[in-house]
Amino acid sequence: MIKIIYRLLIFLATSLLLLIVYLSVIGIKTDKFNNEIVSQIKKIEPQLELRIDAVSAKLDLLNLEINAKTIGTDLIYRDKTIELESIKSNISLRSIINKKFSLNKIFISTKTLKIKDLITFIRLLNNDPKLFITEHLIKDGYMVADLKLEFDDLGNIIENYEINGFVNDGRINVFKKYNLNKINFIFEINQKSFKFNDIKLSLNKKNILLPELQIFKKDKEYLISGT
Repeated sequence: MIKIIYRLLIFLATSLLLLIVYLSVIGIKTDKFNNEIVSQIKKIEPQLELRIDAVSAKLDLLNLEINAKTIGTDLIYRDKTIELESIKSNISLRSIINKKFSLNKIFISTKTLKIKDLITFIRLLNNDPKLFITEHLIKDGYMVADLKLEFDDLGNIIENYEINGFVNDGRINVFKKYNLNKINFIFEINQKSFKFNDIKLSLNKKNILLPELQIFKKDKEYLISGT
């Protein structure tokens, strides 16, 4: 009898270990997180709609989280669709056990988008007048971007977003006598600063290279530095 119990315990422990390894390495596809992910996105803006299929979920036992990922997601706002490459989210295991679904972080990766479309989306997070002006100055160009959002224990967005990506073939109209086009650069944006690297552009058909440009927000002022 003792041997049977011993073998049963070994079998259960081995099965549990294999299940943990499978969930950690391969994961599963499920639609059980869809509604919760959509509801969290709507906290950014109630009119946002998210079209997603099954979610790929992997277990992160070290951080007591489930890493969920969607592929080929569409973000819809006021009948305007933005194509996303993926949405990754960290879901607290404790919140699932307590039946109180909670996302810690969301990582949104876009496909190649028109710059004006993405700026419209960013303005939903922070309707800053500078973004409104930027939206009207930019006339053309494409970008790929990654957006990171964090949530507190109550599911509210923490004001420490991060946006990284690059711009290709941009065009800006500032004044009629200045023709800015062929704009390419890498960018990193957060709540306090804007950082741009490898800026290449054409100003009135003259090529210009700016290795680095940084803009820092301090109180109500902006400090600019660069090369």
